Amino acid sequence: MKHLTKGLYTVRVIDESSWEVRLTDETHPIFKAHFESNPLLPAFLQIDILGELLGKNLQKISRSKFKLPILPNDLVLYRVVKKVDSDYSVKIFKDGKVASEIKVVYA
Repeated sequence: MKHLTKGLYTVRVIDESSWEVRLTDETHPIFKAHFESNPLLPAFLQIDILGELLGKNLQKISRSKFKLPILPNDLVLYRVVKKVDSDYSVKIFKDGKVASEIKVVYA
């Protein structure tokens, strides 16, 4: 869904399994739709951004837990651990705390 994330974030590569992602401000159309009076990054876009960072297509979400809201202008850290084959375990950190935990399978 690259068309949804266009202009939504910038990336700084930390290493082969870690990325800093800076979200844009609340004027991005995603934040107007979700939700204009209380903008936050939808869970499905947290997963889409992950796929874009890895350059892979999602096959299955095994487990997900979204603990903290990710807001416009937030700086988050994606940490990815490849388990076996195409299974990945991901933690998204915000202000040093785990904001989201996701286990996914990519094709």
